[in-house]
Amino acid sequence: MKATIFALSFAIAFGTTAAAQRTPDPKSEPAHNVFVLTGCLEKGDAPSSFRLTRASAIGQAPPRTNTTPATTDAKDENAYELQATSAVSEQGLSREQLQTDVGARVEVNIRPVEATSPAPPLTTSSAAIEKKPTESPRPRYTVVKLTRLGDSCA
Repeated sequence: MKATIFALSFAIAFGTTAAAQRTPDPKSEPAHNVFVLTGCLEKGDAPSSFRLTRASAIGQAPPRTNTTPATTDAKDENAYELQATSAVSEQGLSREQLQTDVGARVEVNIRPVEATSPAPPLTTSSAAIEKKPTESPRPRYTVVKLTRLGDSCA
């Protein structure tokens, strides 16, 4: 009886140790990476879009897409596209909540917007596709938390 209990406890201890030593799967990243930035909150072109300009990351910076040098502006180098939430079920701040802090220096916690893949273009000419520059759009982020730092960006 004692040998059975000893063998069983040894097997449980060994199994726990082996499970703890497994390396994590690199594909099992969190669903939403959250980043912290400081910068100036500005109104964007669309009604529910905003921009964080003169931004600097606290910790790890959000990933950026590659843009062609002809379209990259020095002003846009430290800017991030932010999008307000539009549905109650979405996590993040609404347009009204973000609008109150436009023009102020803020600290924001952001996460990438889940993008659905766009429909393929309906062009039949391969020459038309080749002439179009291949530029991926800037990633957009949803503001999860906003703290006003008190300074004005004027």
